[in-house]
Amino acid sequence: MSKIKTVIFTVLGIIAFAVLGWATTPYWTAGQAVVEVTGTTTKREGGKDRYLVFTTSGTYRNTDSLHYLKFDSSDLQGQLNKPGRYRINYYGFRVPVLSMYKNITRAEAAP
Repeated sequence: MSKIKTVIFTVLGIIAFAVLGWATTPYWTAGQAVVEVTGTTTKREGGKDRYLVFTTSGTYRNTDSLHYLKFDSSDLQGQLNKPGRYRINYYGFRVPVLSMYKNITRAEAAP
């Protein structure tokens, strides 16, 4: 009986750790940058649009974010369609093998 309890508590601990990691990752990976936008595109995945923003310093995604209560990705993409310099806030990791990009949460024109 104690082995079953140990397994159950171990599985629950792993699940709790995974949920805590998912819930906090956007905050400890957040950053700011001034980037030069060179282009944008829209990818359709599973009935949802995923916007990509190409810059001279890398590629970012622009999707809605429950963590930051951001639900205006299409409006932000419209703003970023114009090439130029922008100050952006972002979070996440860039993992090319998994096609993961940092997500833009805010952008404004930079001088």
